Amino acid sequence: MLIVTRTRKEMAPDGRHQHIKAVCLQDGSSYTRAQVVASLKAGQQWSTCGYDGSRAAIKLVAYCPVGACMETPYITTAPDHTTINNLDNLPPC
Repeated sequence: MLIVTRTRKEMAPDGRHQHIKAVCLQDGSSYTRAQVVASLKAGQQWSTCGYDGSRAAIKLVAYCPVGACMETPYITTAPDHTTINNLDNLPPC
C-alpha cells in the first residue's frame, strides 16, 4: 500500500478552488494525479496518513467533488471519523 502524506495543488480553471495535482509519499517521492488514477485502476491500494496517524483509503471518483466542476478523473478519500486525513487537508509537498 502506498501512503500519501502531502499533496500538491493547482488552481482550477474557475479560479475559485484548487485541484489535487500530485501526491507525495512518506519517502518524498511524488506521483501525478493521473499516475495515482492509473495505479488505482491497476489494483494498487493507496491511502493517506494525517499528522495524527489516522488513515483513509484513496478512491477514484468520476469528477472533482466541487459543485459543477468537471475535472476528471479525480481522487478523493473514503469518508471516515476525521477530516485530518483528507487529501485536501494534507500539508503541501
